[in-house]
Amino acid sequence: MDIPTIPWAEIAKLNTMQMQQIATLATGKYGLNNRILAEHSGRNLAQLTNELVPTGPVLVVAGRGYNGSGGLAAARLLAAQKRRVWVVPTHEAENYSGVTKEQLELLKFYPNIKIRSGLPKMKFSCVIDAAIGTQLEGPPRGRTFDVITVLNAQDSTVISLDIPTGMMADDGEIPGIAVNATATLAIALPKKGTVPGNNVGDLYIGSIGIPDAIYEDIGVKAPDLKAFITKVV
Repeated sequence: MDIPTIPWAEIAKLNTMQMQQIATLATGKYGLNNRILAEHSGRNLAQLTNELVPTGPVLVVAGRGYNGSGGLAAARLLAAQKRRVWVVPTHEAENYSGVTKEQLELLKFYPNIKIRSGLPKMKFSCVIDAAIGTQLEGPPRGRTFDVITVLNAQDSTVISLDIPTGMMADDGEIPGIAVNATATLAIALPKKGTVPGNNVGDLYIGSIGIPDAIYEDIGVKAPDLKAFITKVV
């Protein structure tokens, strides 16, 4: 796959509030279904995973928010392509709701997906970090903290969805511990704190198919993207 590029200086960046506004407008004023948006994020993640790491087992760490729904959709799509996939939810199943719960329940139909409460002691070719995203409130704790610690000790390609778990979206600050990503796949547009390099790794943008009018509504220049995935350089 030939991934097009766009300079960091030429692309608009979002803060947390603007990303929340986009989500509200997309599902409200513009009638886009959350299921569709999760599928688009999952498709982009699966495509980038196959591009960066075309073979080998994949681990998906999924939170209970929008990030988690995208990660779980990617797990299912990769499994449908006969990849072996392990999924570790960051919370107990009963704490998941809405689209994220639906995505988690769909995984039971794929025999090559294994769901575990803790990280398996094995080598993964690729790890998808879909734990928290822009909704971080203070240092990660509990199972999320444990997952980050183990992930950072692994010698695997790590793809974070939207922002590495543990990093603040608006300024890139890390209040405790954060995932060291090989690559980060931004949803819609990069977040202001996700400058390529360091914990972010290589930065990509994944189009979720929202109309330019949504960006106009929040006073942001709509991205001129030529593919589902674009690399920011």
